[in-house]
Amino acid sequence: MKIEKPLILVFENDGKVQTHLYPEERSYKEYGIIIADLVRHVSNCFNVDERDVWEWVDRERENPTSPATEIKPN
Repeated sequence: MKIEKPLILVFENDGKVQTHLYPEERSYKEYGIIIADLVRHVSNCFNVDERDVWEWVDRERENPTSPATEIKPN
């Protein structure tokens, strides 16, 4: 598979979850919609109520387990 225009890539590298955003043509509001859609997909994938996933999202938001850092490509 070749991804021509990714919006978000999330993967694990050396035990750390890495997220790459490509916001060139999108706004933070559109990414908010993507996040809400992702919560619904996660709840469906694990067959749990969407509110349960949002509860964990809220917990992480209130007390982050890792910092968000920006790494610029060379």
